[in-house]
Amino acid sequence: MHSLGAAEATMDAKANTQFCHSPVNGWDPKSQSGPMPMYLIVVRGGVPGTMMRLSEHATSLGRSSENTYQLHDCTVSRRHAVIAIDPTSTAWVTDLGSTNGTFVDGKRIPVHTATFLGDGSRLQLGSTVLLKFLKLDSCDEVFQRELFERSVRDTLTGLYNRAYFLSQFGPIAELQSMRELGLAVIMLDLDHFKSVNDTYGHDAGDAVLREVGQYLRESTRADDLVARYGGEEFVVALPSSSAEQAVERAERIRAQLADRPIRYQDHEIQITASLGLAYIPPGSSPNLTEIVSAADHALLQAKREGRNRVCLNGLISLNGSRCIKTSEVSLIT
Repeated sequence: MHSLGAAEATMDAKANTQFCHSPVNGWDPKSQSGPMPMYLIVVRGGVPGTMMRLSEHATSLGRSSENTYQLHDCTVSRRHAVIAIDPTSTAWVTDLGSTNGTFVDGKRIPVHTATFLGDGSRLQLGSTVLLKFLKLDSCDEVFQRELFERSVRDTLTGLYNRAYFLSQFGPIAELQSMRELGLAVIMLDLDHFKSVNDTYGHDAGDAVLREVGQYLRESTRADDLVARYGGEEFVVALPSSSAEQAVERAERIRAQLADRPIRYQDHEIQITASLGLAYIPPGSSPNLTEIVSAADHALLQAKREGRNRVCLNGLISLNGSRCIKTSEVSLIT
């Protein structure tokens, strides 16, 4: 099962983007062996451009986590539709008795009846989700993925952007809940970043942001979602079995950044960061606004306490020492 969009969040691959060869340099679409891969591309009702590759046999779509692709939309039924590929590489969509219907190119299809999907057909599920069915050769496949990557990436650091992070929080939280894991959100802000720009120039500031982005990408796991939230602020969502485990990871990030001077031309720039952490225990129903606000509140507390430290929902880690309690940030339950 793939939660729509959440699966894309794990495809960072250290942000390396692969480019196909230009057709004018001898690429021949007839040289591709076998049938072309088939995709559903999100047009509306998710992150635009998200690519869902269809299985060679059957791909199910719906709101339930049991589907191949889970669609988080209230007008989509739990088991909404299935797409099958026949031996001639022809795609057929069948409505499984959905409440709000399945539409192909604007026409509602009958339930439990296979309906032909042509290349370029628009598939609508319910009243909101709109997908485009495409057969992509190898070059178009990479080109489509590159378009998607550009829409969800921060151009300076290569991390995901704020909009993508916010769109993926719900699916990721639901996935971790299914795994009986908690979810931590870390807000990270570089300390005294303005002085870097004032002292060394904005090119140096950009170099620092790129280096921090690279470090965060290297120090996180495939299940983590890392994004540039804005300016010199970054955000990380990571599954964790306990608040203590989340604190340990946040503290490791803080300590390693502090021990990692950044070289720019002939200068060595020392940076530190303040981190605010909010934790959702397993089985909780997270609210995006509340959890981000709690992490931001904890970040402000870390700044007030002197910077270069981690603050978690009422626990503060002082430069690697044990956590001490503070009454100014409350634990989310």
